[in-house]
Amino acid sequence: MEVNGIGPISGSQPVRKVAQPATPPPAAEARPTSPTDELELTSVNPAASEVDLKAEFQSQRIAQIQQQIADGTYETPEKLDIAVDRMLESLLAE
Repeated sequence: MEVNGIGPISGSQPVRKVAQPATPPPAAEARPTSPTDELELTSVNPAASEVDLKAEFQSQRIAQIQQQIADGTYETPEKLDIAVDRMLESLLAE
């Protein structure tokens, strides 16, 4: 069947089989091989362990700060002075 542009369909035409190119026979010596799976185990990635250490440090630091807040020892005059100085610098920079 041939399509020649857009237009009305006129009558039916017989379906013709298109000849397929012949595939060459497989070589007598070539035998299919099964794929093999491989697994390689390596030591832990140093960057991953570094991230773990950083997360552990952060967790410990958060627990320490929470304990200081609960004890009432977190806010000190020195820390408040630093916070006020940083806030003033930030406001004056704008």
